[in-house]
Amino acid sequence: MEFIVYISLFLTTSFLFYIFYETFVVPKQVVKQRLDNVKVMADTRDAFDEEMRESFAERVINPVYERIIQGLGNMAPSSIKKQYEQLLSSSGTKGTMEFNNVIAIQLMLSVLMAFGTYYLMRLTEQPTNGLYVALAGAAGFLLPYSSLRTKSKKRIEAIEYALPSFLDVLYVSVEAGLAFDMAIYRTTDKMKGPLSEELLSTMNEISKGKGRSEALRDMVKRTHVADLGTFVTSIIQAEEMGSNIGNVLRIQADTMRLNKRQRAEAFAAKIPTKMLFPIVFFMFPALFVVILGPAVLNIMETLMK
Repeated sequence: MEFIVYISLFLTTSFLFYIFYETFVVPKQVVKQRLDNVKVMADTRDAFDEEMRESFAERVINPVYERIIQGLGNMAPSSIKKQYEQLLSSSGTKGTMEFNNVIAIQLMLSVLMAFGTYYLMRLTEQPTNGLYVALAGAAGFLLPYSSLRTKSKKRIEAIEYALPSFLDVLYVSVEAGLAFDMAIYRTTDKMKGPLSEELLSTMNEISKGKGRSEALRDMVKRTHVADLGTFVTSIIQAEEMGSNIGNVLRIQADTMRLNKRQRAEAFAAKIPTKMLFPIVFFMFPALFVVILGPAVLNIMETLMK
């Protein structure tokens, strides 16, 4: 009898709990689910509206362009890619332009110059010469690479030129009592240029947790400046051996100034050789005309009599 009472009590309690659940809990869950569905639909609609507000170029052309240049970059040999990346890093355009973009610009410029040459020949009614079209396309392909290489060379020369003076100011700052890091910040604030930009980038990497030696070596890899590599090596060795940074900076400043003088002397020694061809092909003909012209005229008048 007690067993039946317990069963009845359990069933009654379960029935009341079921009624309470169906009456109060289930409707709230249904409403919540509907609200969540409405929210998802609103978010999807907002995302769709935001996407549709973008221009056709941003929605269609740019993704297609990115995929095409990505494919072109993957097709290039690894040695060519490494060479271009070195030029991009040494020219200071690594963050604004990538290897794929350079290849795409080369191909587009090559096609445009070849088509422009062909169209100009047809416009002037000249016979179409495939050699000229091919040369124009080759020139368009090589022009971005040549520009990038020239920019890299100028930046390397600017760093080499500024390094001795930078080390002088850095040495004075360290001798005045500043720590090496603060001396670099103070010197880069006073002397602007590619060298200061690279050092500031390196110091930011160090402040974010990168090792000093690793950050300095990465700077040398980016710039491809031999004198800067010598300076970085001496600084790393001085820190590892506990040497005086001020003496190292003074020695490095003298060494860099000597290297700068030697480069200037070597450049001056090449000037006569470089001037030979302009003199022979431009100045000598004019001198011959001025000097021998009257004599030739007199001889012609004498023979004609």
